[in-house]
Amino acid sequence: MSVIEAVTMAAGLAYLVLLAWQARSGWQWRLALGLLLMLWLLTADSLLWFGLGLVAAGLALWHHQRPLPALEALDSQWLRARTRQLLLLCWGLVTLQYCLHVWQLGQGISPWLVRPDVVDGFLPIAGGLGLRAWLGQGLVDPHHPAATVTVLVLSLSALLLGRAFCAWFCPLGLVGEWLHGLRSRLLPGEWTPPRWLDVVLRGQKFLVLAFLLFIVLIAVPSAALPGYLASPYHQAADMKMGAFFFNLTLISGLCLGWVLLLTATFRQGFCRYLCPYGAWLALLGLLTPLRIRRDPARCLRSQGHDCDKCSRACPSRIQVHQLIAVRSLECTSCLSCVAACPKRADALHLGTRGRRFSPPRLLGLLCLLLLVLPLLCYGLLGIWVSQTPLEVRAQLLQLLPQLTH
Repeated sequence: MSVIEAVTMAAGLAYLVLLAWQARSGWQWRLALGLLLMLWLLTADSLLWFGLGLVAAGLALWHHQRPLPALEALDSQWLRARTRQLLLLCWGLVTLQYCLHVWQLGQGISPWLVRPDVVDGFLPIAGGLGLRAWLGQGLVDPHHPAATVTVLVLSLSALLLGRAFCAWFCPLGLVGEWLHGLRSRLLPGEWTPPRWLDVVLRGQKFLVLAFLLFIVLIAVPSAALPGYLASPYHQAADMKMGAFFFNLTLISGLCLGWVLLLTATFRQGFCRYLCPYGAWLALLGLLTPLRIRRDPARCLRSQGHDCDKCSRACPSRIQVHQLIAVRSLECTSCLSCVAACPKRADALHLGTRGRRFSPPRLLGLLCLLLLVLPLLCYGLLGIWVSQTPLEVRAQLLQLLPQLTH
């Protein structure tokens, strides 16, 4: 595990502790706080303690300059923006560390920075096959275990929270928004494709997802799964993925160009039209009871006002003002509609039929699933760090062009 990964996990734990501490109004929160601290004591090693120390020092410095805010009082969009910016910064540092690590391997130099295992989160096939082997055969993928954990925790988050990961955590979505914003400044105007084209474009991510599911569930027979996980091609999967984009061929260049074109042209172009993870989370999210819900009796429309601010604020172009509960595959629980509503939580809220979820608590659940669960896998189960030896990775890097399916 790298320092950046340790700091990110420690930041998630610190947020949960602050949330539990500030909401300490009953035994449930005291129990949650105690369990979190016990989990940390059981799983933390020296690197994680170092990461926690950095996070604690940062929070102490912030508190010295100005008191830490009450989390429940924070604006949802401010909280979401800062969370995504912080995670994008972490991902940027991870990317630099990984590129330097691979470059030094290619130069025959012993890397002075460890390989950040979180990059395996961009390997859905490796993660899906690893999860299938783990659940079906009790076999843990030794080369990309972080990919297995990533697919597992993302799937769990979708079952419980829908596509909230896309709006609150995903760094690619934020980069896509910046590209679209840059295009909007250079070529002003919001471009919306006609309905038929929008349906066709949205089908792309489900086609990509169908292809990935075919490989994960059908293409590799169960008997061949252990052999595949031990193959050189699988061991070098992360480097193969990087080479696809950094050593551009005609095909990879066209793919990258299409991604950039859709991302810059349309609002949420990548998330809406291309991301297979988003498609998977959307399908699993159909099972969650947690949805944006509108109370018609408290909505301004029931008082004769022709208000549709929630729908105009929705980045996914969902007609929220016409719905009681949003069940769209494109809803990411970003809460933009709630923030835009003149009556706010009185008329619109995120929750189940009987319970409302505030933005800080939604973020807390995401931290619990996406940061604390990997911590549990790392500390108690030993499933996170790749066991591929450095010398093997160096050899695979030299043979990369010859490694095929």
